[in-house]
Amino acid sequence: MGAHEGRRPAALLRMPVLSSISRNFPDRLLWGPKPASPLVDEALHLERWKRRTWQLHISVLVSHIYALLLFLGHAWAGYAPWAVVLGYGLWVVAGMGFITWAYASDWCHRLRDPGMFLTHQLVSIIGVLGMVMAAPALAFQSMVMLIAFSADGFLARSRTSFWLTWIGTLIAVAAIILWRGPLMRMTTDTAAGQLLAFGVVLGAVVRCSVQATFFRSMQYRLGIANDKLATALAQIEALLRHDDLTGVSNRRGVIERLHEVRTAAHDRGTVLCVALLDIDHFKRINDSFGHEGGDRVLRAFGTLLKSQLRSADGVGRYGGEEFLLVLPDTDLAQASELLERLRLRIAEAPWTQTLGEGARVTCTLGAAQYRAGESVEATIARADAALYRGKAQGRNCTVLEPQQAPQALSGAPAPRTDAGMPDRL
Repeated sequence: MGAHEGRRPAALLRMPVLSSISRNFPDRLLWGPKPASPLVDEALHLERWKRRTWQLHISVLVSHIYALLLFLGHAWAGYAPWAVVLGYGLWVVAGMGFITWAYASDWCHRLRDPGMFLTHQLVSIIGVLGMVMAAPALAFQSMVMLIAFSADGFLARSRTSFWLTWIGTLIAVAAIILWRGPLMRMTTDTAAGQLLAFGVVLGAVVRCSVQATFFRSMQYRLGIANDKLATALAQIEALLRHDDLTGVSNRRGVIERLHEVRTAAHDRGTVLCVALLDIDHFKRINDSFGHEGGDRVLRAFGTLLKSQLRSADGVGRYGGEEFLLVLPDTDLAQASELLERLRLRIAEAPWTQTLGEGARVTCTLGAAQYRAGESVEATIARADAALYRGKAQGRNCTVLEPQQAPQALSGAPAPRTDAGMPDRL
């Protein structure tokens, strides 16, 4: 670990490199589950950043070696003095060797630019300018290589390094053009010169292609991360509207569904009914069969309600043993028939299989029809008032709001008049 050997893990959090990892490597979202410990999390991100930094450093080093081989080829072909090319080689070895040592010893973590992007660019700019000064015949080749090297400036972590890299590159290119412009030429007068000129252009294209591939890879990983994040958010949104015990919507989910249906009914001028269902004597069920028995009853109600209602209808656990039913395109008369059939289906269900011998479960329902312009709270309040009247009448019945149907339906079966209404049971 070098300079950081023996440092406590918490010190990793103070390293300046960590403050920039999340801004520059979005793929941190992709790799495995989040560790339980924040210290382990930060350590993993640091190791990933080190690996990426080494990969970039090796890429730059390979580019410098390629450039040095091209310059050696130009010296062999007589286009540049050997001493100049060897001097360039010594400069590259010194500069890249220093950066390699800084990475290996963790000394780079003391810098504001721990990736040493600016240092990489300075090695390239100074080396190329030295070549231009000492070997004017290679000014064009040097400028092309400098532009290719400057592609690393896109990866600079700090704004200072980014702008210094690009401003320095532009100044260097401008200086080469103004100072050595008349001498700039392609070495195409010999076969060796043509091959070397092609090598210069090929190296620049490959270098830029590598950077483009890197950015495409980051974009692809970021796209995957965004897709996973969108899926996770959708799942979270669904969980926020779902009641795990009953399998139907929770209060929030069914109220949101009611708002949607209410808006559609208001805009289209269609009818809408709301009903509240309360399991009769639910406390007695809990006392007799335990809370596990009560949970089984709630699960059975959720399953039964989902199977008996249309896909367009809404149903959710409103609270405790109460369920809210949203019935779009249904008037109060149709709702009364539907709810009464539902009540009978519940009363006749084989509850002995759910709770045991002698078990019987019933429910009370109250319904109200939406009135144009009123809030959903007002409609629910009228359905709730009807429900309480049903409880006062002895439970196990369906009661409608008095404004629309003063007579409550007793426990007797309702007549089946399904004309104009789809059978939803």
